[in-house]
Amino acid sequence: MKFAFAAASAAILLACMPALAAWNDPNVEGTREYRLIKLYPQAHVFEYEAKDYDSAKMLVEYKAGIESPGVYDEIEGKVIRYQFEHKPTTSILEIERNYENVLRGKGFEAIAAGRAGKYPGIDFSGGEDMIGYWRWEEPGKGMIYVSLHAWYNGGHDSPQSELVIVETQSMQQTLMGNAAVESKAASLADALQHNGRVAVYGITFDFNKATIRPEAAPVLNQVQAMLQANPGLQLTIEGHTDSIGQAAYNQKLSADRAEAVKAWLAAHGVDATRLSGAGFGDAKPVADNATEEGRAQNRRVELVRR
Repeated sequence: MKFAFAAASAAILLACMPALAAWNDPNVEGTREYRLIKLYPQAHVFEYEAKDYDSAKMLVEYKAGIESPGVYDEIEGKVIRYQFEHKPTTSILEIERNYENVLRGKGFEAIAAGRAGKYPGIDFSGGEDMIGYWRWEEPGKGMIYVSLHAWYNGGHDSPQSELVIVETQSMQQTLMGNAAVESKAASLADALQHNGRVAVYGITFDFNKATIRPEAAPVLNQVQAMLQANPGLQLTIEGHTDSIGQAAYNQKLSADRAEAVKAWLAAHGVDATRLSGAGFGDAKPVADNATEEGRAQNRRVELVRR
């Protein structure tokens, strides 16, 4: 009788215990390895998500010594998320160092990497957690952002991590025929007629460069159509940035981008003598640079009637 009672008690105890070796379970269905980073060895992917176009909050700059040192932005593009359950003997320090070494070897720049407690103001409550934010401009493709958060889930024998990857790109606009382009062009012309200037969003550039991305073509086509429909119109093309980075650098970058737009229009049939370019960097914000939404509004091209 005592033996039966003990066996029953043991069965109840085992039933209440968490499943053993979760780190060794098969990965969640649909998991795919990212082309630049192999899946972490001796770890189980228990959540996986890949979206062709989404956004993720990423640290884009860390300014040590000020009240709010962490500068974040909502980065848009292809977003891939992994959540791992690691082997119990794996430390979160080991997890972070492995990713850091792999990414450094591929040319990624570390924005912040290490113990979260070393970075006051970063959005993680656990000072002992490990974090990492990296970015790299892949030649001919654009910027890639990677974030890592590694922590112990209730004890040092339960290490977990979340890895988020964003390949920056603009959403592919579809179903825009000639009528839609002409309608947008007319709207731009109306705004210039009434206000003398109009902010244009969607003219995107490679990170920290004046190279126009292919996704900007639909918006540039609208500007071109407007100029063709109004042959007497002359424009100053103004470039504007957010406040991330040095003011002098931002001013030059914005001027170069304005010239790139001017060159694109001239290459597509617009008389270059009708156009001039100017860069103002972050000197003329239209929104609060302290917020992600505000910085997105400040990164713009403006057309000004001359």
